Amino acid sequence: MNYRMIMTSGYPEMTRMIQKIADELGFAVTVVEGILLEAAQEVKNLVSKGGYEVVISRAGTAKTISELIDIPVVYSDTSDFDLLQAFIRAKEFGDKIGYLAYFEKGFPFNLDKIQETLGFDVTIFPYEKWDDLIEQVKKAKTLGMDVLVGGGIRASEIIKNHGMRSMYITTSERTIKRTLIRASQLVQNRILIKEKAERLNAVINVSEEGILFLNKEGQIESFNPAAEKMFGIKEYMVLGKKHHELMNRQLVQLLKHDKVYSGKGDFILENMVVTHEPVIVGDDQMGIVITCREFSKIQQLESQIRRELHSKGLVARITLSDICHTSEKMSEVLKLANEYAKADSTVLVMGESGTGKELIAQGIHNASNRKDGPFVAVNCAALPESLLESELFGYADGAFTGAKKGGRAGVFELAHDGTIFLDEIGEITPNIQARLLRVLQEKEVMRVGGDRIIPVDIRIVAATNQKLWKLVKEGKFRADLYFRLGVLRLELPPLHQRREDLPTLVDHLLARIKSSLNWNDFSEKLQQFFMAYNWPGNVRQLENVVERLHLWLQHSKDEDAFIKDVLRETEDEQDSLVVLHNDDSLVIRYGTIDEIEKQVITHMLERFDNNRTLVAEKLGMSRTTLWKKLSNEN
Repeated sequence: MNYRMIMTSGYPEMTRMIQKIADELGFAVTVVEGILLEAAQEVKNLVSKGGYEVVISRAGTAKTISELIDIPVVYSDTSDFDLLQAFIRAKEFGDKIGYLAYFEKGFPFNLDKIQETLGFDVTIFPYEKWDDLIEQVKKAKTLGMDVLVGGGIRASEIIKNHGMRSMYITTSERTIKRTLIRASQLVQNRILIKEKAERLNAVINVSEEGILFLNKEGQIESFNPAAEKMFGIKEYMVLGKKHHELMNRQLVQLLKHDKVYSGKGDFILENMVVTHEPVIVGDDQMGIVITCREFSKIQQLESQIRRELHSKGLVARITLSDICHTSEKMSEVLKLANEYAKADSTVLVMGESGTGKELIAQGIHNASNRKDGPFVAVNCAALPESLLESELFGYADGAFTGAKKGGRAGVFELAHDGTIFLDEIGEITPNIQARLLRVLQEKEVMRVGGDRIIPVDIRIVAATNQKLWKLVKEGKFRADLYFRLGVLRLELPPLHQRREDLPTLVDHLLARIKSSLNWNDFSEKLQQFFMAYNWPGNVRQLENVVERLHLWLQHSKDEDAFIKDVLRETEDEQDSLVVLHNDDSLVIRYGTIDEIEKQVITHMLERFDNNRTLVAEKLGMSRTTLWKKLSNEN
């Protein structure tokens, strides 16, 4: 024990008893002998030097001390047994016995029970101050008292000077021991509270937010260094003051603001965002905590978060306006994507490989109210089930051999407050489908091998190049997950259905590789090839072909060889025929007349938005003949 206590004593025997018991308990106790103001002044001098945590005293002396010092005072009450013993001893020296009793308002002294036990009367002489005590001694003499009980060592001298016997109220060892232990427990609790307060103050003082605490009277009780800097005024100048006692204009404006006293919430005041919340203990509001954040600090923090997200690759770099197009089909897709961005429902993006599904997902994220949060993309087909599960949901410490110490957050946790893009969603296994459904329903995840639920706030954009409903009917994909994922749907057209976008896309791709070429530099043969080719790999294939052409033309002018090289990627050169025409072009595979007819009809229907009347007219046949050929095709 490294703290000290003070205990007052009314007489020498009690002083010796306190010191004896304190030594037995191992307590560091300083004993002050005396009563009332005399003892209180000495206690005050000791406390002012520091190192004391509590004072123990009796009756009026305790009250007087509590008015002079700011550390706790523990009252050491006289027990009824101690009083009985004192009165019985006093009876040995006379029949008329008086009791010098300190008068406590609200706690009137009642000797009826004690007198019944004693079998004789005791006269009470109450006092509050030293002068009262002297007057009561004189009064006792006038009434012919033989013995006066109480008052302590200083009163004993006055009583004797007035020709009466004095009797101390002897405090038992048991009472002293219990009081010292109780005081020690109070000190330990006080030290714990002080340590907690110091830790809390340390947190408050290092905070970059300005923090104030107003008590229930509206006085400032706490004002941290950040608040000093923010308002340009020192803590000592504001503590204990209300708004009308302050000269700082901005601080007065804050404290007078109606919203501060209207429950909790945020509001803007000049160059800062203010948050306020009442402190309620039980049913009583004890005060209000106010935090202030400067706009400049918030902007710096946002910038830092963006840099960190960017360094981790958790950002969406593409906006919807970045997606190159001139076709009406893509304009409709992007218009719909922009509308979907305003909602927070899941989006299912469908389209062939290479059509730009992730670009659309990034664009939706950047157009949403989650744009400042992370964007995390996962290719569900790129990892086996066990790795994909830990990648999505994370894992707990020791979940499996080789697991990182402390565990690892999954992408659902990383994407909190943002968007997660799940590409090739049709490839996930039934186990992961079930876990993904729970995330969508409950907005919570559990790490692999963990037992703790982690709430997450995410938006899911999923993508597939498969017919998911077909997988549902085949029992390979959960129907409930299918409908959960497809609340909002987008279908991206393949490149061959939006050929008018090709010149714009080619120019964009050439500019990205810093080529000096553009679409208008291409020969008519190359332009016709680009417009005629079916682009089975869509924009991703176009990107590769454009880069290859840029390098090819630097050392060769043989365009036919380049075209043949492209065709070899996806088809056997000898089995394909490229028909090129200025107004119309398509790739036709060799086959029977019926097969070639089917290719032409399919191409024409795509070109003219499934208008069968127009297609029949263009092909020089009746609608009935076209219908029959389509029926044969199906």
